[in-house]
Amino acid sequence: MKRICPNPSTWNEIFKKLTMHSKANQCKPPEPPKPLILAGWAYSNDIEKMHRWENTMQWANNNDCIELISSIPEDQFYCVEEPTSYTVGPMGGPMYRSWDYETKECPTSVALEQYFMTLFTKWSEIVGADIANITHPMKFTGAKARRLLVYAKENCLPPWGEWTYLSNEKLKRRTFTKMRAAINKAISPHEIDHVDFTHERSAEPNA
Repeated sequence: MKRICPNPSTWNEIFKKLTMHSKANQCKPPEPPKPLILAGWAYSNDIEKMHRWENTMQWANNNDCIELISSIPEDQFYCVEEPTSYTVGPMGGPMYRSWDYETKECPTSVALEQYFMTLFTKWSEIVGADIANITHPMKFTGAKARRLLVYAKENCLPPWGEWTYLSNEKLKRRTFTKMRAAINKAISPHEIDHVDFTHERSAEPNA
């Protein structure tokens, strides 16, 4: 596991201590780097967090207060196996950039029916029993069938936060990313870019 930076609450406490030091001493720069917490945490990737923390440690070292951050317990650090480096979009996932993607063709109606039946019959196996108990696939939508409409029980909440947006917590957001990846694996070579949730049962099933 690669250490990235302190967890948000710890990072915030460290920032407060460094700020107090900066007010009591002549520091260069006058203030420590701001921590990437709250929205900053949600909309930054791991590499950006790591660089900001490295800048913070450098600031503390240059201004003779490295002891304020050198004793952080290991369990208060955010660590990952593979740091993310993509540009974070408004939903907390990779930002869509058209030049990164090849033009996709729409599958035939026969192929789409086969893909949908795979999802319909193996939904629990694909997304997991917990999510399958409160959802089921309804149909592909969009000009190239790259959106999946899924029925979701209105009085239940998904592990990633809400049906219409993702949590600010990275671990929770990853549950949605993993679900979409599992769906794409099941219907390969076709892929979906979006999963839309509805509480209406009246939407027509995929044909």
